[in-house]
Amino acid sequence: MVVHEDEIVSVCFSAFVEGSTHAIDIETLEGHRQRNYAALAAQAYMKQCHRVGIRPYWDCMPDNTGSIRLAQSIGLSLDFDYQVYWYTIE
Repeated sequence: MVVHEDEIVSVCFSAFVEGSTHAIDIETLEGHRQRNYAALAAQAYMKQCHRVGIRPYWDCMPDNTGSIRLAQSIGLSLDFDYQVYWYTIE
């Protein structure tokens, strides 16, 4: 969690858990993006994961270049690609 002027501006948390694998999710307030807060939150999360034996897992859509750059900046690398299908229910 990143706090700026007594306001929580970014959080990184386990959005999904399967055994010791935790899927990472990061949320940053709209007015506080592009200030490195997500990277700070992710670095703290990763440090805690390694400390307690959790295996962090990150995924995102291929066109989400910001998320990809952030993952790379905290030491993650591409492990595999998978196909995603979207359906519209009307």
